[in-house]
Amino acid sequence: MWAAFGRGAEVDLRGTTYPVRAELLVELLAGGGDRAGSRAGLRLRSARIVGRLDLRHAEITVPVSIGGCTFTDVPELTEARAVNLVLTDCALPGLRARLLDLRGDLALLHCVVTGPIDLRDAQVGGTVTLNGSRLSDRAEPSGDPVFPPIDPGTALAAGRLTVTGNLHARQGFVAEGQVWLGGAKVGGNLDLDGATLRHPTGAALSADRLTVAGSLTARYGFTAEGDVLLIHAQVGNQLNFHNAVLRGAGMFTLHLGGARAGSVWLTFAERPTGRVRLSGLQADSIFDDPATWPAELDLIGCTYRLLIARAPSAPHAPSPPVPVTVRQRLDWLRRSPDGYTPQPYEQLAEQYRRGGQEAEARRVLLERQRRRRATLRVPGRLFGCLVDALVGYGYRTWLAGIWLVGFWALGTLSFALDPSVARNPAEAPERNAALQALDLLLPIVNLGHDNAWKPSGGTEYVAALLVLAGWVLTTAVVAGLTRTLNR
Repeated sequence: MWAAFGRGAEVDLRGTTYPVRAELLVELLAGGGDRAGSRAGLRLRSARIVGRLDLRHAEITVPVSIGGCTFTDVPELTEARAVNLVLTDCALPGLRARLLDLRGDLALLHCVVTGPIDLRDAQVGGTVTLNGSRLSDRAEPSGDPVFPPIDPGTALAAGRLTVTGNLHARQGFVAEGQVWLGGAKVGGNLDLDGATLRHPTGAALSADRLTVAGSLTARYGFTAEGDVLLIHAQVGNQLNFHNAVLRGAGMFTLHLGGARAGSVWLTFAERPTGRVRLSGLQADSIFDDPATWPAELDLIGCTYRLLIARAPSAPHAPSPPVPVTVRQRLDWLRRSPDGYTPQPYEQLAEQYRRGGQEAEARRVLLERQRRRRATLRVPGRLFGCLVDALVGYGYRTWLAGIWLVGFWALGTLSFALDPSVARNPAEAPERNAALQALDLLLPIVNLGHDNAWKPSGGTEYVAALLVLAGWVLTTAVVAGLTRTLNR
């Protein structure tokens, strides 16, 4: 071992029954690098490592590559400093590496880890790769107690982890327990494509205040059996759940409250089983699929510039656009279990206006007023129904024109059946019921019939109704025309 270590040569113990004492590896790594020279390195294959690999506070100056090995005890790397660490096809009862300072890469490839991996407050100068590994928290605790303790049910505790490069956990990565990345910082991309996270009694992925400079992708077969919590997460580019499966266990299947991202892809492979919260989410673009909209969706405070419907697609294939009507989008807004709030309607209307879809924007704002009316007391609801019927809360001013024609017809018929009396027979124009009704309906405009003819009997009330309706409806029509000309 000493000779191979000094040359950086590989030691393959395949076919032997001799175990390797952990104390020997500690002696090699903790101090042997200085005596062995610049080519030194630990490259060990197919060994059974017996005992506790205790490298706490150690300064490891040589690269470490261990493959196909079985550890009987949890390796201890708490507060150690190292060049890099690569474990391939290994079996471990856990890994303790809190406050680890790694100048290069950390890789656990196709490993089986039956106890928690502790990377809290660790710093990795390169890339973290967990591809193909299976993690769980089923092993019995061994060694000294972990402080601060890790929450039960946690397979990967990486709170406040700092990674300069990428963090990969894909290609068959499985975590039987919570993956905790709260407060972690990733300088590149966080790749969870095809990963499976299972924690049916809680959060499968808990990553509040996570910061990812690049993209966070959980696509193409990513499955979370448990909640995905990305509260106040910051993602520089894409936050992508394209073709993902989310099966929540608690209150929120997906929680993006207060998160920020360049674009958010919610084109799931199937409808999420629980509640999705986008409250406070800030994104330049949101992509979704009406076929997989969740039954409960919180949108209060969610802001976006573009809202685009796309269908799921295979890897490396473009996502085809999906036509979505304004009626479908209104159903999308109504999925909030907390009831009516105005902001989601205003945000959707603004998005339609930005795209030049004024009719759709007015439809959304009209629906906002109707939903608001349902929250009012009886007098407010009655008045709201009247305004809605007359002018559509100002968003359907063409209704006022229809009402004007209707009142004009009513006045014409009334004055024709019960003719008015001339105020001054010598100066009165020829009797014309249609012009008299129109003169009463149109404010300011004087056609010479209103002052010339005096209604009698029941037509007096008709005349008063025409004057009142004329002022209200004409004002609504003028307001609508002004809005149209301004646009």
